Amino acid sequence: MRYRGTAGAPGVGIGHIWHVIRASLKSLERLEGRPDHDVIAAFDAVAARLRARASALRNDGLDEPADIAETMALIADDPDLRDAAVTSARAGQAADMAVRVAVEHYASMLAALPDPTLAARATDVRQIGRRAVAVLRGDVASTVEGPLVLVGRELGADDLIDAPDEVAGAVSLLGGPNAHVAIVARALGVPLVFGLELEAPDGALAIVDGASVVVAPTGEEQHAARVAMRAAAERRVTLASERELPAVTRGGRAITLLANVSTPDDAIAAVAAGAAGAGLVRTELPFLATTSWPTEADHMAALRPVLAPLVGRVATVRTLDFGGDKVPPFLSGQSLRGIALSLSAPGALAAQLRAIRLAGAGTSLRVMLPLVESAEQVHECRALLASPSTPLGAMIESPPAVAAVDEIAEAADFLSIGSNDLSASLLGLDRRDPRLNPGSAAEPVVLQAIAAVVAAGERHGKPVSLCGDAAADPSVVPLLIGLGCTVLSVAPSALDEVRTLVRNRL
Repeated sequence: MRYRGTAGAPGVGIGHIWHVIRASLKSLERLEGRPDHDVIAAFDAVAARLRARASALRNDGLDEPADIAETMALIADDPDLRDAAVTSARAGQAADMAVRVAVEHYASMLAALPDPTLAARATDVRQIGRRAVAVLRGDVASTVEGPLVLVGRELGADDLIDAPDEVAGAVSLLGGPNAHVAIVARALGVPLVFGLELEAPDGALAIVDGASVVVAPTGEEQHAARVAMRAAAERRVTLASERELPAVTRGGRAITLLANVSTPDDAIAAVAAGAAGAGLVRTELPFLATTSWPTEADHMAALRPVLAPLVGRVATVRTLDFGGDKVPPFLSGQSLRGIALSLSAPGALAAQLRAIRLAGAGTSLRVMLPLVESAEQVHECRALLASPSTPLGAMIESPPAVAAVDEIAEAADFLSIGSNDLSASLLGLDRRDPRLNPGSAAEPVVLQAIAAVVAAGERHGKPVSLCGDAAADPSVVPLLIGLGCTVLSVAPSALDEVRTLVRNRL
């Protein structure tokens, strides 16, 4: 059966449907009653599922994948990994966060090893962590093996990042192309469709293709999808072969390409794709299920693996951008967003700023504040940052910010235009509205605002970048460069396409 919705992220993928059911706040509180026991139970469940899978594979004569599943089960059994998670849980961390912290610690150590075979095990450790977190969040009913097509009423960015297996596609009833889940999907190269409620059981085979989803595809439909996937892979190889070429327009204007990153894999992919660094490092995604403000230790554990690949490069770390479609349980009902929300808890913000400085010590570090609307907010944050040598920047994402851009530019060290929220606010749309997409930045009112910010940066001698999804939209990029935007920050998966666009069409 074919369904048609709204495309959120391009591409074609084939996988088995897995309905994502979010753990409620009540169930998270229940889990935290005995978090150390919950951690052990989660690792036990993961190991048992993997061994059952290995047994089934071996019975089918598939010895090699069975060996892999058994090896993964041994990782779930590892006493050091379990002890580290239990220790964090007993120290007061929520069970899912305790698992994340322990997993990232061990994965980072493995990734740093000179032996490539051992370093590759970091991915396996992280996959075990994702499976354990899925159990802790109540996803124990699913026994679907990947690749997965995630299906939910309103998928979040963390659903993609924390999926227990490879994600081939995603389908969300609610949301639109500018929702954060769409941004992350594009960064990961995961095709995503909005506006559909599929009547299909867990485990059913499905194809996600542009704005369409095909459930129980025929052999011919599967063949066509795989042909399209191979063609896309071949194009990626061709574009990757041009990474050493400079991003310079035919008119001689040099464009700096940075990357928007959320995970260690994002950062690694960005460096591999030739990014000069990160124009946006998101920090809130690991904490969307937490029940209190993250501590300095929490931030360090989440940030270090992301910033490690960026040593020696620009790393623009954004402070927590909670709000909208990114609200953890403890902030449910909160109306403040972005830096205004963080400033309402100055102790928590100061803890994050300390962690950013420490974790980013080896990078060309910059700190960026989301949804700034006044110079006073920048001054307050600079006092909490307590590091005159660390550049502090402001994201311009709303009409009040555009109106106050000269004062903000004078107070900040650099400016960054967040085209997603800016387009939404200027056009009077919720950023999850399906009518809003990266191309919306081409609307005259949005282009006028972008031009005003670029001009203010020039007047005050402050660099300006654009890090929204418009920076990768082929219909918008020529307009941005024409307005004077010469620093673009895009998803790692879009770097090669944007570089080619700059070189060949501008």
